[in-house]
Parts: sequence; C-alpha cells; structure tokens
Amino acid sequence: MALRLISLLGALVLLGFLATTMVPKLTKSDPQSPAGPQNLLHTAALVVERTHQITGTYQGVGVQDENGLRLAQADANGYCLELTWVDRTVWHLRGPGGQAEQNAC
Repeated sequence: MALRLISLLGALVLLGFLATTMVPKLTKSDPQSPAGPQNLLHTAALVVERTHQITGTYQGVGVQDENGLRLAQADANGYCLELTWVDRTVWHLRGPGGQAEQNAC
C-alpha cells in the first residue's frame, strides 16, 4: 500500500513538472514562423501591391478578415495593414516596402 502511494505521489510530481515546462511552449507564438504574423502581413501586402498595380490605387483594396487582418489606412501613396494575432498582440505593416512591427498603425 505504501509503495502505491509513493509511486502515485512520484507520478503526480512528474506530471506537475512536465505541465509547468510545457505550458509556456504550447501557448507561445513565434513571430518568425512561416505562419507567424510577420509572414502573414507580408503575404497580405503582396495582395495589396498586386491590386495597386491593377487599379492604380491603394484605396478600396478588399483586405479584411474576420480573424483580425484589415487594411487600416490607405491613400494614393501608401497603406497600413493591421493584424490582431492569436495572443491579442497587434502587428502592422506600412507599405509599400515596409516591415511588420508590433503595435497598431
């Protein structure tokens, strides 16, 4: 009986240790990953740039996603894309030719 309690206690301690080391890794998002906010903003910027080549303007480009991607600002000379990421951080990309950065436009 004592051996069962000791092995159960050891298993619980090991499970607790593994949970505390794995939770941060599972909830952390990597901005540099292929599906990260920087790459998603760059892909959306390609769509905006291509539409600009066709229409001659950045205004009225239909980039809006119910998951948090939107064209926040646009005029004849440039645009600003905004993305609300899964951890509620906001990223933006000012274009043309900008880099993705944290914070709103």
